[in-house]
Amino acid sequence: METEKRFVPHGPKHSGRRPKEKTDYVVGIDTGGTYTDGVLMDYRTREVLASGKTLTTREDLSSGVIDVLRSLDIKNPAGVKLVGISSTLATNSIAENKARDVGLILVGYDRDLVRSFGLEKKFSAACHAFFDGGHDSQGNEKSPPDLEGIRKWVDENRDKVDALAVSSYFSPLDPSHEESVYREIAKICDLPVVLGHQLSTQLDSIVRAATACLNASLVAVMQEFIGAVKAALSELDIRAPLMIVKGDGSLMPYREAVRKPVETVLSGPAASAIGGMFFSDEKNALMIDVGGTTTDMAFIRDSQIAVSDEGARVGGIETAVKAGRIRTACVGCDSRIGVGERGNIAVGPDRVIPLSRLAWKYRRVHDEIMGLKDKKGLLVPGDVCYWTFPRPVDPGDHGISDPRTLRVINALNRGPASISGLIKELEVHHMVQLNADELFRMGLIEEATLTPSDLLHVNGKMDIWDADAARQAMLCVCRIHGKNQAAFVDEVLDHIVSMMVEEAVVFLAGQTERKKGDRLPDSVDGAWGRWLLGESIERKDPHLSIEITSRFPIIGIGAPAGIFVRKVAEMLRAPFILPGHAHVANAAGAVAGSVVIEKEAILYTRERGDSLSYMVQIDEKRMKFAEYGDALEYARRIVREDARRAAEDAGALAPVVSLKVRTEGALERISARAAGNPDISGLQTGCKG
Repeated sequence: METEKRFVPHGPKHSGRRPKEKTDYVVGIDTGGTYTDGVLMDYRTREVLASGKTLTTREDLSSGVIDVLRSLDIKNPAGVKLVGISSTLATNSIAENKARDVGLILVGYDRDLVRSFGLEKKFSAACHAFFDGGHDSQGNEKSPPDLEGIRKWVDENRDKVDALAVSSYFSPLDPSHEESVYREIAKICDLPVVLGHQLSTQLDSIVRAATACLNASLVAVMQEFIGAVKAALSELDIRAPLMIVKGDGSLMPYREAVRKPVETVLSGPAASAIGGMFFSDEKNALMIDVGGTTTDMAFIRDSQIAVSDEGARVGGIETAVKAGRIRTACVGCDSRIGVGERGNIAVGPDRVIPLSRLAWKYRRVHDEIMGLKDKKGLLVPGDVCYWTFPRPVDPGDHGISDPRTLRVINALNRGPASISGLIKELEVHHMVQLNADELFRMGLIEEATLTPSDLLHVNGKMDIWDADAARQAMLCVCRIHGKNQAAFVDEVLDHIVSMMVEEAVVFLAGQTERKKGDRLPDSVDGAWGRWLLGESIERKDPHLSIEITSRFPIIGIGAPAGIFVRKVAEMLRAPFILPGHAHVANAAGAVAGSVVIEKEAILYTRERGDSLSYMVQIDEKRMKFAEYGDALEYARRIVREDARRAAEDAGALAPVVSLKVRTEGALERISARAAGNPDISGLQTGCKG
């Protein structure tokens, strides 16, 4: 396979001073869809001492983490007191179908009801089964759990799955059936088992089961990732505790992340928001993070990420996971640029490799692209679209035997090839005849074509890879589609800004609480809506002027933020803030967050005959009271104590506890939130991680 040059876009960047021997340092790392970023910071002053950026190794995220750690050139590893990581691991594993197979055990669920409403599709389980048991809305046992049936089912399916999830009806009010099932499973197999009530106290039984199922599918994946990261830290002689960013931007110990990996969903955008707030010192703002794969938006309110009242959606599955209210647009610097039949521009949603980067890595690709200016005959899209393997492919490992697919594998194992080149080599007439669909489905092939990164090389805003190849590829695309070469770059970049403006308008308008029937749609719809938004951006109408103004400043995060987000702020007439170290603010956010623990008590009424009692359920603890006031006082006291103790155990320094009581139907939820900065003095002993 053709050799490639090492890629470190900006290399390690250092401040004016090198770390002192006795300073306490923290290391923040963010693994995004395209890049893995790292920062070395002075914990006391929060000064960024060094930063690094490497390509994310999508097939093995830990490799990119190791690369960026080495790029930071840490001279005194003993001085590192904390390592924080935000990762796309959970989200990508689900989206790319790399999560593990799960068997779902539903205790006390109505089989006919679930099936008649098609609710089974909400579970991401390889197999599932219904069993007797569960409780009612007052915490009364409906029937004893069918432990014998569950044992038999587990024994029959244990070799078909990698983990098990258990969800019992109304388990937040009484988790004893889930606990009983767990003990029975432990007697016959050693598969990881996730219990629904330990992840969520939501009464929505379907969402709770879906959350447990997703979490179980990620346990082994997260365990392997954490193991590889810890091995890398050990290799570099870094003995610091490891913290992981949750989807709401707070930090949790890595052991908790292994137990509840689903809580790390959306941790990347959350870390960006925390980093943007940290560097800008803004307490209320819209944060826009422009990456290679996506553009993410979060709203900062009173120095905290606005958290969604509804659980995060992951791969189309509704969960009970608390996460920041994040809006993700599938447009970034590595998005595919397309031109329609009528000349209309399309950017995204899929991510590809910029041609400038591929040509930078492979001299042959550079020569082929530069040679297109002398090509006789018509240029075709396949001339500027390449396929490549990120690593050599052995067809035997993937059960591939189709002769034509084998020829494609042989060709790409020699190095990247244009679609036109493959069509010619294999003597076929169309790319469909290359029989490469299976290779794409398995994620073996990566595609390279024209991207915004290439156009930024053309206009001189980027100078990392092969600008000559980028320019020639752009000229070829213009010739193929009859586009004006002089205006093409601005046309595409302006289109991207317009896409971001629309996303920002929809996102900001959605921050206002509205009744369910009055909620705005997820996109600007209708002819009037499209005209109003378009006119506010283009301002071309001779009779009317439309202005949409953001009431909040806009913080730009990511290396291209100064290019794109600046223009978005101009369009929305908002102050624009580009923080120092904006290109690695996401990595800084991985250590700038607080340790946050939430505990919740459920207080509900139980009627039995003429007697009335008040029940308080906190985790596995249940207490019965004759008086409501006594029950409420107990619930408030215990959740406050539990939250503070759990936060301290998780590494929080002097956590501040706040209480909230809210009514939900016939029950009350008493929640305590304990938050504090990581305790470096306590963490460095390694006793609390």
